Amino acid sequence: MSSVLEPTGSRWRRLGAQLTRGDAPLFSMVRSVGTQVFIVLMNLATGIITARLLGPEGRGVYVAITLWPPLLAMLATAGLNSAVVFRMRRNPGAPDAVAGAALLSGFISSSLMIVAGALVMPLFLTGYSSSVVLFAQLCLAAVLVNSTQIVIKQAFAGTGQYWYCNLTHLLPQLYHLVALVTLALLATLTPRGAALALFVSGALAVLSVLPKFLRTMAPRFKAVRAELKEIRSYSLRAAPAGLVTALILHSDRLVLIPLLSARELGFYAVAFSFSRVVQFVQPALQSIFLSHLAGQGEAGSLRVHDTACRFLLVALSAGCVVLWLAGEWLLGFAYGAEFAAAVGIFRLLVIEASLGVLAQVTVQLYLARDRPGLVSAIQAGTLVVSLALLLILVPRFGGTGAAIALVCAGAVRWLALLGGMRLALKLPLPRPYLNGEDWRYLRSRLKS
Repeated sequence: MSSVLEPTGSRWRRLGAQLTRGDAPLFSMVRSVGTQVFIVLMNLATGIITARLLGPEGRGVYVAITLWPPLLAMLATAGLNSAVVFRMRRNPGAPDAVAGAALLSGFISSSLMIVAGALVMPLFLTGYSSSVVLFAQLCLAAVLVNSTQIVIKQAFAGTGQYWYCNLTHLLPQLYHLVALVTLALLATLTPRGAALALFVSGALAVLSVLPKFLRTMAPRFKAVRAELKEIRSYSLRAAPAGLVTALILHSDRLVLIPLLSARELGFYAVAFSFSRVVQFVQPALQSIFLSHLAGQGEAGSLRVHDTACRFLLVALSAGCVVLWLAGEWLLGFAYGAEFAAAVGIFRLLVIEASLGVLAQVTVQLYLARDRPGLVSAIQAGTLVVSLALLLILVPRFGGTGAAIALVCAGAVRWLALLGGMRLALKLPLPRPYLNGEDWRYLRSRLKS
């Protein structure tokens, strides 16, 4: 009997070891998704704490302050985040040059974004006191921290150090949760205190992974002109897509902040953050998935893309049904009874978030085939649609109008990406349903 059971036990132990430390991209993706589930749970916890302790109006002020550093960091690293992964994979013998060039590029662009943000921010925060505006401007120092974190995370992904990539993404949320709980126990939580907790936590997270980054990458800043040229070339072509993506992700709040009261913004912010639970796989797609696709041949990358699309479509559809049915109860139970009024906005944003995940899968296929310019054109068209609908619908319908605008823009983007697969990449569209072949492919990847 033991001779029969032993091989089974060995297989389970081997699978467990691969899931926790294996280097295969599929196992790395599973670990990354697991990490993101943990991050989503922590984000839910921080969102619940801020909503319950700050209330709708305080939550709105918190959003008006904290929106800017992550937005400006995304704009500063637009194109660079993909370029780091791409260059690390294509030039594995010189991680020091790639890392040095990426950090230098990120520092310069982040500094420019801080200046631009400080000048533009008062135009959006006209409904807030001068002290809130000044505090938000001072918090722009966090742009440097956020952009450095992005570079470090993408460098780990590009060199196959997926465990540290996941850790770099996990630590800011973990530290933020600890900081919020500590503040809530020791003092009265205010929007400014919650914002400081967020930005200080990000800085501590970067400091935590910095020693490993310096040891493994050993970034150098001398004689990196050649690598700067390569990174700049890829970044410039991918930057429009990154810029548009950042604006699409934040365009709703950029329009809502000057048009809605802090209380109404607080309701929308809770619905938006809660709807992001369906996007737990997105960071894995942006880092590990791109890294894997960049190392595949054309047939292999298409197979990975199409299979991922089918599994995600099934999972996201099931998730949307559950959240639509239970959304009102969940909002009231988690955030407080008054936030249940945001259920209509929440249901629409769940659909928009799901469309974003599906679109991001196909974006990685374009990037892996060195077609960032095409992605940029599609993203630019999506941004135009999004802004036009937001400016038309928000003044009339408030937060609900913003949610409708995002759903429409998300559908346009995904359909355009699929159309580009057929017309520009000359690839067949993925089959929309799962069959036995997909499960056999998944099992083969688990065994590899």
